[in-house]
Amino acid sequence: MRSAAAVSRTRPAERYRSLTSFYNADERRVLSREHDVGLWWREGVAGPLHRAAWVSATGELYLVRLGASSAGGGWVEVLARVDSRERLEDVLDGWRERCGEPRSLQWLRERLARRLPARSPAARARPREPAVHAGPRVRPLGAARS
Repeated sequence: MRSAAAVSRTRPAERYRSLTSFYNADERRVLSREHDVGLWWREGVAGPLHRAAWVSATGELYLVRLGASSAGGGWVEVLARVDSRERLEDVLDGWRERCGEPRSLQWLRERLARRLPARSPAARARPREPAVHAGPRVRPLGAARS
């Protein structure tokens, strides 16, 4: 069994108003490779859609709600931290068959809750979105990564 340091669910949930806010909160995210973990996670048949992705540099599995910001779109939630892509695939085995189905987002959350230990209160807290936002530091689209 893996140690609690290797994988953890975040408690309480880390949330950001937008992908820009999420990236700006930790510059490692900007330069990191990301791996999609489903583009059509659903709350219900007609509910909003979400995209999930894993940031390799930080180990964060995040969820972003799709759609216009006026309808609640753009919000980012960090669901878990996983130390490797291989471990992520192990924890989420079967996600490709579930993604897109009604209530698939519930499956994703339950799967993480069952397979990842909750982060202990003594674990180091991750930085949260600052109260005052000085402006985007996110690399412009199309800019090369170094």
